[in-house]
Amino acid sequence: MDEDDEEFEAELRELERQKREQEALERGEALKDGEESSDSPSTEESESASQFQELYSTILGKTTLEKQQHELPAHTALLHLIETVTTKEQALLVPEVLRQWRQKNLPITIPVSHKLIHSVCKAGTPDTALEMLGDREKYGLSPGLSTMRQVVRTFVRGVAEAGEGTDEALEKLDGAFLTMALIPYYNLAAGDVLVYAYLTRGSLAYGGDEGFRRSMVTMDEYLLIDGERDQPLNRKAAAAMVAVAEQLSSVYKTKGEAEKAQELEKHMVSWKNSL
Repeated sequence: MDEDDEEFEAELRELERQKREQEALERGEALKDGEESSDSPSTEESESASQFQELYSTILGKTTLEKQQHELPAHTALLHLIETVTTKEQALLVPEVLRQWRQKNLPITIPVSHKLIHSVCKAGTPDTALEMLGDREKYGLSPGLSTMRQVVRTFVRGVAEAGEGTDEALEKLDGAFLTMALIPYYNLAAGDVLVYAYLTRGSLAYGGDEGFRRSMVTMDEYLLIDGERDQPLNRKAAAAMVAVAEQLSSVYKTKGEAEKAQELEKHMVSWKNSL
């Protein structure tokens, strides 16, 4: 998690403790803190896949429209399922489970929303995260700002992996910008420094005229926000902006945009003071 995710840790630890207790009861064993497994990685992966399928089927079966309140799954069941998501194939099945879960008005807390999106992104399917975040009525997620950053960052990583100028890279870049556009709809701060840094970096990674245009527009928009800032950036945000600004300044100079480079470098002096 990012440094700003600390507010979630206590509740996540409690939910995970409940999960361990439930698993211990199901195995008929006493699970001790710090206990290590001697299973091989392949065995663990097989067990995880089996657990995912079992939990997936159980939640789907217990959240159909005709189920009564006393037949619904435990509220921790969703967290248990999220913990077992490791592959793209599993991540792609999450929206269906989430839709039925919300159809029965079962709760999804902010920490669980974060954990869910984190797991889906880690599995390499930020598109799935965007799908769920884009339909608040159907999926009912409650993301924090760090959750949105995670999705943007995962899309941007996909731009670099897809390769400069490719159609796949452009799709990933579009996904990052679409995620940014959703931030205000969750009543989150729309001018987040790290989001702008990730988008600028992703645009430069895409390259070409379109990548340059997007990076320039994104940075120009952020500079307007930065000009109205009352407090200096924190160290992490300043480091992110300096890194991407140095890259963009170099591109400006290459393209003969000396004035743009000079303007950007003035802001960089201020940001470097926060390092």
